[in-house]
Amino acid sequence: MDDNVRKTDEVDEIVAAWQRERGDLDSSPLEIFSRLLRLNRHLDKFRREAFAAHGLDVWEFEMLSLLRRQGEPYQAQPSQFMSELLVPSGTLTHRINTMVERGHAIRHQDSKDRRVKYVRATPLGIERSDRAMADLLESEEAMLEPIPMKDRREISRILRDLLLPFGGTGS
Repeated sequence: MDDNVRKTDEVDEIVAAWQRERGDLDSSPLEIFSRLLRLNRHLDKFRREAFAAHGLDVWEFEMLSLLRRQGEPYQAQPSQFMSELLVPSGTLTHRINTMVERGHAIRHQDSKDRRVKYVRATPLGIERSDRAMADLLESEEAMLEPIPMKDRREISRILRDLLLPFGGTGS
C-alpha cells in the first residue's frame, strides 16, 4: 500500500459522524479512547484464546503470574491479589478455590503465625503459566513487529502517562 494514502478505520467514521452531528463538541478524544477500547476488546479475545490453549482462564493466568513474579516459593497473601489485581474478597475466594480444584495452587498457613494465610502456585500452575507467558510474548511481539522500537517506547510512555492519574498498581 502507498504510504501517502491515508489509512482509515471505523473510529474515523465515528468521529466524522459526531463532528457532522455535533460540531459544537470536540470529539477528538474519541480518536484515542475509542481505538484503545477496540484494541482492548481484540486483545481480551486474543488473550482468552491463548490462555485457554494452556488450560487457563485470563484471571487465572493473572493470579499465577503474580505468584510467579514473587520468586520461590511462588506465594502471596490474599490481600496482595486484592490490591494488585483489584479483585474483591468474594471474587478472590472463588478464584482461589477454583485454582486449588484445578491443581494450579494450594493454600497454606505461615508456620510461625497460623493467622497468616498464603496461596502458593503448584508445579503444574507454574508450568502452565510459564508456557502461556512464553507463547503470549511471542504472539504479542509478532503483533508489534511492524512498529519501530522507538515508536513502541513512545506509545508505552504515553499509555503510562494516561494510567498514572488512576494510581495503584493494577495489572
